[in-house]
Amino acid sequence: MRFLPLDRRGVAMLAALWLVVAIAVVALQLALVGKERRVLGLAAADRGIGRGAALGALANVQARLDVALRNAPTGNAAAALANSRSADPWLDVDSLYSGALYLDSARVDVTAQDLGRQLNLNRMSEEQLRTFFAFVLGNFSKADVLSQTIADWRDLDDDKRPSGEERDGYLKKGLLALPANGPFRQVAELRMVAGMTQEIYEAVAPYLTTYGDGTVNLNTAPTPVLRAMPGMTDAVLNNILSQRSNGRRIASVASVVPGGMGGMGGGRGGGGMSSQASQLAGAAGVNTTSVAFTFVVRPSAASHPVKLTALVQRNGTTATIGWIQW
Repeated sequence: MRFLPLDRRGVAMLAALWLVVAIAVVALQLALVGKERRVLGLAAADRGIGRGAALGALANVQARLDVALRNAPTGNAAAALANSRSADPWLDVDSLYSGALYLDSARVDVTAQDLGRQLNLNRMSEEQLRTFFAFVLGNFSKADVLSQTIADWRDLDDDKRPSGEERDGYLKKGLLALPANGPFRQVAELRMVAGMTQEIYEAVAPYLTTYGDGTVNLNTAPTPVLRAMPGMTDAVLNNILSQRSNGRRIASVASVVPGGMGGMGGGRGGGGMSSQASQLAGAAGVNTTSVAFTFVVRPSAASHPVKLTALVQRNGTTATIGWIQW
């Protein structure tokens, strides 16, 4: 039997060890790649489950809203219930359709938002903004500055209003964001407007939205929203709140105007519609017509939540989906 010299045996042993290490490294790398692909696969599966559950929840609430419309009273029965809350099948949609919804084993957290309860931040005039902020903050001077600054943020030019702020002012103040020169995408963007504080934002945000056509529901809108409406007066506001506090549903815009639609100051005599009354009629309604839904699904404890926002609109006796957004 022949033995390799000690140095050659050492080299062979080292080569064998390096081969084992190389194999181990390759195996580890393959294991890591496999684990990564498995994690990605599970994440994709979770997203698919989450999206499916969110879409299923949307179909569920759309069907329920559709049934409510189809079962609503019509003709003489509807006329008899005009001042009853049951006359609007979507009334109180916020509370009736918000909560947890289970589809198989997936829990979907649903938030319903009656857009008639809020003011559309992108559709409010400068005067409406001023009135709204003055009522909520109790400070007309601050309200005037904020209304002009918000209007400067939305408009397409860089011309600064007397008390507003445009691009140059934001740069001089070292602010992180510059005016968009366009509409707000989310109410949260108000935080970036010059002069906006967290305290002010928290006070005004519940009354604002960037969804819907801006029509205010006289039966559901809170006082700060009603106060900012064009054509609103103390007499009209008191009439609205009085009817609602007595449990009555407002059946028409005309019913809250003292003396009818021709009874407000500044209009034509003989029962003609005043300019203020006309503005109110153009901005207000008495039914819930647009609802923004938010669906949040967490397929597993380790997965990221899936969020779907959708607009469901009242179209006669049908509930239609206006848009969805992931």
